[in-house]
Amino acid sequence: MTATRQALEPVHLSAGRLYLRPTLPTDEQAVAAALRDPGVKRWNTGVSIANAREPERAAMWLRVRAHGWASGSGAHFAVTDATTGELLGTVGIRDINRLPQQALASYWTAPAARGQGVAAQALDVVCRWGFAPTESGGLGLHRISLDHALENAASCRVAEKAGFRLEGTMRGSFLAYDGRRYDSHLHARLATDH
Repeated sequence: MTATRQALEPVHLSAGRLYLRPTLPTDEQAVAAALRDPGVKRWNTGVSIANAREPERAAMWLRVRAHGWASGSGAHFAVTDATTGELLGTVGIRDINRLPQQALASYWTAPAARGQGVAAQALDVVCRWGFAPTESGGLGLHRISLDHALENAASCRVAEKAGFRLEGTMRGSFLAYDGRRYDSHLHARLATDH
């Protein structure tokens, strides 16, 4: 029996130089630019969005993220510069409590913000919020996992910097937008990890 989900109240998280807020329709232009980047498109769009007409991709991507908050299944954040508001990337967790007290993480960084530790810092902040008890405004999760294609070495570095331990390799688990399958690393971080 599956528990009934309730909508998640969108939250904003401050992280020094970064400000994390729910994605908004006004992010469409910046998201569209990021989705044109070959790395973001290859590893982060999924088949449906990558194969949609280019003018529709960003709006589709944003609708999926908004649905996460509304359905209680995901919490997706725009990672912005705390001073300028510029979109630097995104981070989120989805499949919240599909398995008890667990979720899956994902992230991407806009090309201009890469190599600055943005994704690792944002992922750490979202995990701390996710692990926080519900009475403190968190999600009360115990485990957050993520996976990435083995060929995406940058994602492996982000996971490790954000405290995710490598748990193994999943054969043929990553389906790229072009239909090719890749082996993936599985990483996880527990609320009890220090």
